[in-house]
Amino acid sequence: MLKSALEHSLLVLGAYDGDRLVGLLRAVGDGFSIVFIQDVLILPLYQRQGMGTMLFGALMERYPEVYQMELAADDTWETAAFYQSLGFRRDRDIGCCAFMKM
Repeated sequence: MLKSALEHSLLVLGAYDGDRLVGLLRAVGDGFSIVFIQDVLILPLYQRQGMGTMLFGALMERYPEVYQMELAADDTWETAAFYQSLGFRRDRDIGCCAFMKM
């Protein structure tokens, strides 16, 4: 499943330390009306070193005119602070709610 998910993604970005993959961002969507950030994975040793910010910067450079950029994440203070520092807002703060079926 993972191989197919990566192959059918809109965009997959990696952060490297030399030849070692230490971070990954995967986005799905059409790139015009929506980009949904499906995965943001940074090895614990590399967290809080700018890897996530760098990956999001590269994503936003590729899709500067997209109508909406969305993601779902863990509901922790640290996670919220990180995404809010990048300009994201909680859905409830903009009059929306989110639904998921898993």
